[in-house]
Amino acid sequence: MDAPLSPSTALFDVFLRLRPSASHNAERFLDVEEPASHEYAPTHITIKPPAHDTRKRAVERFAFTRVFEESAGQRDLFEHTGVLPLVRGVLGEQGREGRDGLLATLGVTGSGKSHTILGSKTQRGLTQMTLDVLFRHTAPHLVDLANSHSVFPSLCAADASEAQLVPAWNFREAIYFDGTPSRAATPGLESSFLSSSRRDVPRFSAVPMTPSVDDVEIDVDTTAEYAIVVSMYEVYNDRIFDLLTASGKGAAKRRSLLFKSTEASPDRKVVAGLRKVVCSNLEEALLVLQVGLQERRVAGTGSNAVSSRSHGFFCVEVKKRCRGSVPGPWTSSTLTVVDLAGSERARAAKTAGATLAEAGKINESLMYLGQCMQMQSDHANSTTPALVPFRQCKLTELLFSNSFSAGGSNAKAPQKAIMIVTADPLGDFNATSQILRYSALAREVTVPRIPSTTSTILAGVPLNTQRPPSSGSGRVTPSSMLLHEDLGNALTEQARLREELEMTQIMLAEEIERRRAAEASWRVASSQLDEVEAAVREEVWGEMEARLAQEQRRWRAARDEEIDRQEEHLDRKLAILTQGISVYEDEDPSEEDKENVNTDADVFRTSSGKKGDVQRMSALEEENAALRIRLEALERAQVGSRSPSKKMRVLKTRKWEGSGMGLDLQS
Repeated sequence: MDAPLSPSTALFDVFLRLRPSASHNAERFLDVEEPASHEYAPTHITIKPPAHDTRKRAVERFAFTRVFEESAGQRDLFEHTGVLPLVRGVLGEQGREGRDGLLATLGVTGSGKSHTILGSKTQRGLTQMTLDVLFRHTAPHLVDLANSHSVFPSLCAADASEAQLVPAWNFREAIYFDGTPSRAATPGLESSFLSSSRRDVPRFSAVPMTPSVDDVEIDVDTTAEYAIVVSMYEVYNDRIFDLLTASGKGAAKRRSLLFKSTEASPDRKVVAGLRKVVCSNLEEALLVLQVGLQERRVAGTGSNAVSSRSHGFFCVEVKKRCRGSVPGPWTSSTLTVVDLAGSERARAAKTAGATLAEAGKINESLMYLGQCMQMQSDHANSTTPALVPFRQCKLTELLFSNSFSAGGSNAKAPQKAIMIVTADPLGDFNATSQILRYSALAREVTVPRIPSTTSTILAGVPLNTQRPPSSGSGRVTPSSMLLHEDLGNALTEQARLREELEMTQIMLAEEIERRRAAEASWRVASSQLDEVEAAVREEVWGEMEARLAQEQRRWRAARDEEIDRQEEHLDRKLAILTQGISVYEDEDPSEEDKENVNTDADVFRTSSGKKGDVQRMSALEEENAALRIRLEALERAQVGSRSPSKKMRVLKTRKWEGSGMGLDLQS
């Protein structure tokens, strides 16, 4: 739910600064009114449409807290815009917690915002002067991180934003050995210090030291000790990015951060996960500022050569605790310096592509900012609190979330905010008037002009009532003034919608072109994919065929080798079997032996009379011959059927004792 705006509470103190212009040929459309007798400085301006303007818009009068003319310097703004009260509020009174402060700049691109807030080659901006005053008065009371080992862990534990705290010397070493900056410098910061490489140690003597603020005095709580922590981030395309985490070559892709409530800060939202640097002096704080500005998004447009493409946030967090033997808990208050990106028209800036999309996001966020700021002027005298719709985008949420009290006895006071609006009296009338219209504290139409026929038809007013009805005294009636004011608002809204339509058409044409390019690239990629697939298939098939042939050759060689081993094994077994079988046969008897045998047989037959023995011997010899033939047949059959790995039984022939067939023939 959005927070209500109290009628007596303004979200911002709005100051207007006019930029000196070198061009004297352009028509001036903005005039500063003389201050009243009770005022010490001008507070009202009047803008008149240029003579060539065909819309016949009314002359408008705007009121601000104070108007700084072209002759005003940086020191004048530092003293009279309320920056010093912001610093005093952040430091806090004795024994009390500090109050958050916000300093922001708003204006058309090229109107002098960055010069006001960040300075130039020869002059310091409000940020550098604020840091100088802050460090010069708190130097005697700053904690010494080098000699106290318990201070830094206590600071880390007391941080509510879940940040990555690092001492300044560690951050300096990481920066000097982390390569060159990834982006161009922010406009107005082209000095040797702010545009030097990160590897080159910046010379503090090269930093502009004017205007000086040595004579400025503020009160500091002498019973407390302080620690100053600096961080930077940007809102780019409605997302938050840390500027102290490098995104150049070798760095990881940037990760967007969340703006949320944490366990240590349940009633207030904070940017979680930032890298914060604990600084001990002005030089270290300016180094952090330099690094963050180098990482900020910038681009060249038709309106500005180095236009900021994001809203930059520079946060100086002052941590404070009571000094003593047992130090108290740390309290924290933050001074946030915001350099808003300038609004621009696509036709004048000649933006396209990503730059056009960035401009659309910038204009959208500034439109929401204008809606929120206009609440304080529209409802200044109303008794009914209005709801401020600050949650529509990240920019307004960051600016306004801490502007309302959370309630309760221990609730922290809402932040004090200052807005410095910059304008060029000789610049773009339409863009400048739109910025002034929603940033001014009050606005009124003083001299309504005669509307044109086109504007009358658009407003639905009859042609015979072109001139506003007036009274007899010649004064314009309030109803006619209101009517013509509505006409001007309607025409302004029509111009804004026409500009948005043109921007949308350009974006549509670019999206169509990108889609066609993507489709063509997809078709080329598909054909290349088919070719790669065919080549891979051919390569895999060839490799598979080669491996298959290799496996076949290997298996054939293994099979031949196995066959050779089996044959060799079989030959060895046959040799062993042959050696184990011995056949004993009687040689053919000679005639003498035959006669002896016959004689012996005769003797045997005659002596013993047993003829059956000779027949039995003949039968045994025949049986022995038959058995020998059968044994050879069995051996051949066994060798052909059995595996060579099995052992073969060797049949040995029984050896018979005695002569002849082994029979001992006795007479």
